[in-house]
Amino acid sequence: MNEDPVLNKLIAAFTQDGTPLPALIGNKLEGQVTILVAGLLANSNVCSELDATEIVDAAINYANVIQERLGHYQNTQINSLERLLDQ
Repeated sequence: MNEDPVLNKLIAAFTQDGTPLPALIGNKLEGQVTILVAGLLANSNVCSELDATEIVDAAINYANVIQERLGHYQNTQINSLERLLDQ
C-alpha cells in the first residue's frame, strides 16, 4: 500500500499526531456546541447583536433543543414500529 506523505501529515496535524478526536473536542455536547457557535459566528447579524457569552449560550440552547427534538422523533419512530409489529 502506498503511503501519501501529504495525507499523513494532514491527518497527523488534524489529530495532533494521532490523538483521537473525542479527546480533542471533549464530549458530544461540546462538539455540537462548537459547530453551532461556528455557524452562529458565520452569521453577521448574530455577531453584531450578541456578545460571545450570548452566542455560546444560544448554541447550548440550540444543542439542547436539537437533542430534545431528536429524542421525540426517535420515540415516535419506535412507537410507529411497535404499532406495525402489533398488527
